[in-house]
Order: sequence, then structure tokens, then C-alpha cells
Amino acid sequence: MKKLLKIFVIYLFISIPFFSLADDKKQNIENIYLLLQEKKFQEAIKNLHILSEQNNVHAQLLYSKILYSGDLIPQNFEKSYFWGLSALLGGLKKSSIILEKLSNYLTEKQVAEITTQLKEFLESRAFTKDKRAIIQIAKLYENFTEPSDFINAYTWYNIAVAQGIKTAKSKRDEVLDNLNEKELLDAQTLSIKLFKKINN
Repeated sequence: MKKLLKIFVIYLFISIPFFSLADDKKQNIENIYLLLQEKKFQEAIKNLHILSEQNNVHAQLLYSKILYSGDLIPQNFEKSYFWGLSALLGGLKKSSIILEKLSNYLTEKQVAEITTQLKEFLESRAFTKDKRAIIQIAKLYENFTEPSDFINAYTWYNIAVAQGIKTAKSKRDEVLDNLNEKELLDAQTLSIKLFKKINN
């Protein structure tokens, strides 16, 4: 059992890159790995949950892997999918591997419910001026609703651009091509309303 835990901790160390983390976030994640190395598993999981709730996508991917494996806490595929999808929307493409595995165990209804819960989580983060969450919501509406919700995708990309996220501009303009005149008016009206809510 000890050998298995050691192998698992080593796997976690090499499976998530550090190079794209800001210094403070990098330090937080490194603290998690240190706790795992010291076998302070409960403290590590508690801190990992806190970081995930703060929308640290690297913590979310690690938490998703732990929830999937069930080696440190009981398996929970729904929560694993939730955090894995959030990390994917936050730009961690490696998350798609675990989401693909989880798709074998979750129904379409479960996935739809998780997606709704994630939308609510990200919106609450966006209203605290979390810029990453704004992009994540836009991506969710564009790529993870059935059918794609281009009105809401445009709305959130439009807000992202107005919040100074330059990378969102090309995505906003791509989504724009999928809207007719009325849909565009609705999306822009909603953008203005939500932008004011975020910045008040």
C-alpha cells in the first residue's frame, strides 16, 4: 500500500506542469505536493479543495485526478468531471484525458447536470472579477452545451474583451458569425447588463 501511494504521489508530481503558474499559485501547488510527500493527505486534500474553489486550474486538474483514482479519498466521478472540465475550460488540455475516461461512467444526464453546476460556479467567480472564469463560461457555452449557445458564448467573450482580455477578441469575432441581427442585439444587451454587474 505504501509503495502504491509513493508511486501515485510521484505520478502526480510529473503529470502537472508548473511552468505556466504565477509565483504565488506555483507556491500553493508546491505546498500541496509537499503535504502529499509528507503523507499529510487530509491537509493536502483540504487545501486542494480550497484552491480549486478559488479557480486555480492546476489544483482543479490534480483534484480531478485524485477524485478519479480514489487512492487518497473515495472515488467521486461526478466531482472529478466537474473539476476536470473546469480545468479544461481554463486551458489545461491534459484534462481531456481524464474527461474521456470519465465519460465511460457518467450518463448524458449526469454530464448535463454537472455542466449546469459548473456554469453556476463560474458565473459566481466571474462576478468576483475572476477574468479566467469569464473566458471559461464563454468556452462552456460555445463548446459544451447541446446545441452550442452562441448568444451566451458571444455575451461572455464580449465581456472578456471589455475586461481587457485580448485573447478573447478573435473568439468573440468567430462566434459573431453564428448570430443573426436579433440574436446579436440580445447578446450585446445582455453583455452590457452583466458587465455592469461585474464592475459594480
